[in-house]
Amino acid sequence: MKYLLSPEAAVDSFIRAKKENKPVPDNVMESLRNYKKWGQNSLTGLLNASAYFPEILIEDKMEETIYKLLADFKKNEIHK
Repeated sequence: MKYLLSPEAAVDSFIRAKKENKPVPDNVMESLRNYKKWGQNSLTGLLNASAYFPEILIEDKMEETIYKLLADFKKNEIHK
C-alpha cells in the first residue's frame, strides 16, 4: 500500500516536480485523487495552485467538484 501525503504536501510536491521538469511521483498523484476527502483550506489551496498549474486538476470536471465541495462547507458554517 502506498502512503498518502497530506493535501498540502501533495500540492507542494506536484508543483516542485513540475518546476523541476521531473515526473510527478505516484504517491503524489494518488494523494491528489483523494481530494474529495480534503478540508476547506486544502481544497482552496488546490484551486489556487490550479491557476498556475492547471494540470494539477487531474480529473474531468475536478474544478467544478471542488467548487461544489467548497459550497457545501459554506452551507455548514455556523454564524453567531
